[in-house]
Amino acid sequence: MKLTTCISRVLSRRKQRSAFDQVSEFDRGRIVAYRDCGLSFREIGSRVGRNQTTVVRICDRWMQEGTTDQRGHSYPPQCTTSREDR
Repeated sequence: MKLTTCISRVLSRRKQRSAFDQVSEFDRGRIVAYRDCGLSFREIGSRVGRNQTTVVRICDRWMQEGTTDQRGHSYPPQCTTSREDR
């Protein structure tokens, strides 16, 4: 089998997405759940269609911060409480 044929088959099976597509909140939750079930980073990456490095980063953030939220929100943090805002 030609190398180009093999490569095109692999690429056609992969989820088509842009190079910088954000990981959805749902997929981040799936990644953490799969890790809690004992799956390897490689297996998780193949199940959710993401790079192994991305999976490791999301799991590390979960272990260190207890959240899978993306960093760097586009709004400033709230300085007053909802009670003070009334």
